[in-house]
Amino acid sequence: MAARLGIVAALGLVLLAAACAPRQQQPVPQAPPPAHGGALMMWPNRDAIQSACLNDLQATGAQFELIAQAEPGKDGCTLQNGVKLLRSNLNLNRPVELTCPMALRLVQFEREVLLPEAQKLFGQSLAQLNHAGGFTCKAMTGNGSRISEHGHGRAIDIWGFTLGDGGRISVAEQFRARGREGQYLREMNRAACRYFSVVLGPNSDAAHGKHFHWDIGQWKRCGA
Repeated sequence: MAARLGIVAALGLVLLAAACAPRQQQPVPQAPPPAHGGALMMWPNRDAIQSACLNDLQATGAQFELIAQAEPGKDGCTLQNGVKLLRSNLNLNRPVELTCPMALRLVQFEREVLLPEAQKLFGQSLAQLNHAGGFTCKAMTGNGSRISEHGHGRAIDIWGFTLGDGGRISVAEQFRARGREGQYLREMNRAACRYFSVVLGPNSDAAHGKHFHWDIGQWKRCGA
């Protein structure tokens, strides 16, 4: 009888110890990384090709926000796989809306050409890219029957740059000037022809006398 009571008592102690033991914590699902940082991911409402571009853009360190997929507007303008670029390799004078491929091409051009050439010529880096807009619904210059690449977010207009010391480089004021600023502007617009489909500027026509137009549309023209 005493042995049976001992077994019951031992079993009770085992059950009590199990009840008091700490429970193993279940893993907590992690939220996806933000659009401008974190691990590679599939992006909401984007297919594999679009997601690949967004991951490549994210890997450059650019800061951006997703733009909802847009249906064609009444004039045929639309923005597919769009981003609002908040910062590229440089500060921007204001955010700009572009397709992801156009934003990625711009960031690559900055990293591979604009920044190193500024450092070489001026002995300092660029601090800011100054633009006049990306996505906007309008007709092509010189051909009102076609939608501009701006109407699909595949183009950007650049009116100048700001150096690290605050010095400004203006297409309107310095493109034809002697000195480093004019040299830089002319060389950079020529170099843009290797990265963009259409490159326009003061050497192209009067409509582009004060800014550069760079796009990745289907047409090819180097008007630098």
